[in-house]
Amino acid sequence: MNTAVAKALAKFGLLVAMIVIATGAPAKAQTLEYPLNANIPFDFTVGNEKLTAGKYSLRRAQPSAGDMIVQITGGEHSIITRSTVPVETFRPREKSVLIFHRYGDEYFLVQVWPAGGTTGRELIKSRSEREAQRKAHDNVGMAAMKAPQPETVTIVAN
Repeated sequence: MNTAVAKALAKFGLLVAMIVIATGAPAKAQTLEYPLNANIPFDFTVGNEKLTAGKYSLRRAQPSAGDMIVQITGGEHSIITRSTVPVETFRPREKSVLIFHRYGDEYFLVQVWPAGGTTGRELIKSRSEREAQRKAHDNVGMAAMKAPQPETVTIVAN
């Protein structure tokens, strides 16, 4: 009976150690080098805020929160903050980039990727983007069973 308990405790300890290692390493990889600066040549939406074309800067809203909350400054809006979630890729990005979804003539900021990183940040899909996606689906007609994929537009940041 004691060996069964010891084996169970050893397995549990190993599992805990694996979880700590697995969650500790990506936390460092998720950290974006801030600020990221970009000249965005089109009007776009972040959350439910419409922004005009121009120069923008992205940084951590709260250093203690890591990259979970991104702050965007520039244009006519002084500060916009948005929650993000991590997204990963196997190949590191060569340059820092901002990724937008385009539906017709509407652009939505969806991801932020640091140069050299395999982990980027994705903004939570807003009501405005879901509505644009629905409109795009409705414009395709009833023949299409699934929503059309948005065009992906990439802007290099420095």
